[in-house]
Amino acid sequence: MIFTSRTPLRVSLFGGGTDYPEYFRDNPGAALGFTIDKYIYISALPLTAMVDYRFRLGYSRIETVDHVRDIRHPVVRTVLADEAAVEPTDYGVQADLPASAGLGSSSAFTVGFQNLVWHMAGRCCTKMELARRAIHVEREMLKERVGVQDQLHASFGGLNRFDFRGDDIAVRPIDLAPDSLDALGRWFVLVYTGIKRHASEVLDEQIKNTSEKKRDGELAAMRDIVDAAEAVIRGARDPHDIAPALAPLLAESWRLKRLLSSKVSGSEIDDLYHACLAKGGLAGKLCGAGGGGFLLIIVPPERKPAFIEAMGRRRCVDIAIDRAGSTILQAVAQGVGSE
Repeated sequence: MIFTSRTPLRVSLFGGGTDYPEYFRDNPGAALGFTIDKYIYISALPLTAMVDYRFRLGYSRIETVDHVRDIRHPVVRTVLADEAAVEPTDYGVQADLPASAGLGSSSAFTVGFQNLVWHMAGRCCTKMELARRAIHVEREMLKERVGVQDQLHASFGGLNRFDFRGDDIAVRPIDLAPDSLDALGRWFVLVYTGIKRHASEVLDEQIKNTSEKKRDGELAAMRDIVDAAEAVIRGARDPHDIAPALAPLLAESWRLKRLLSSKVSGSEIDDLYHACLAKGGLAGKLCGAGGGGFLLIIVPPERKPAFIEAMGRRRCVDIAIDRAGSTILQAVAQGVGSE
């Protein structure tokens, strides 16, 4: 039996930066966004005793080791060691989109791997337990400088608002009808900047500024935009009215985000952003911490084909909104997969 976790990447629309404990320990934080139909797949195949290693990992490199402590991948090593997982297993990783692109792939991996390990151990968990566990692995065990919304998005899936204050996390799903959610998703396009970056390189300055309370005004304004955006979404009578109404809020959020750190954007990214607007985009922002990765652009559905043609098919990714969050898929070796 081979087991596979499928975990969605995410788009953070509003409130990014307020989901860091350095901010919400003293101030209310909030984030609003959705997961997309682009995934990280992690498979696990139990090995027989005949192989001459106990663990095999296939991702950007291949690892074959006898002991968990010798695994180089930090998340895999940390989770397996903490769970005392010793059964010989072959793990493989595949992804729809590149890593280090601002779509929460690192946290999606942690959520998906933890979900897979727990499932194989016969442990059931809630989505919140899974998200909090991934947050603990990344922030406390690995000492990563990450926020907490990505793990929540990956675990819960769909369109959600998350609120943070102290140790409390509240989840407020925005329950649009499936047809309305699909209609909303058709207004978005991802445009690849071609720049790969590690979030930590961008976040050092931002977190320093946040810890020193130098950006409290900007972060409070970004948190207030979450309220305004939620009101727009919940108050819309027609789902096609949502994205155009969100466009000025997204533009303002992007303006504020650029003030959090000098490394959020650059001339190349700015030029691409303005080109997107010139070719029919209404507004947009850089996904994730900044510095590279994907731009998220609001484009009227009827303009999408011309927009994608103008910007280049190889750099544009059409997306839909995922509803499921991290999911376990199972397949019998001789049979057909089922969810």
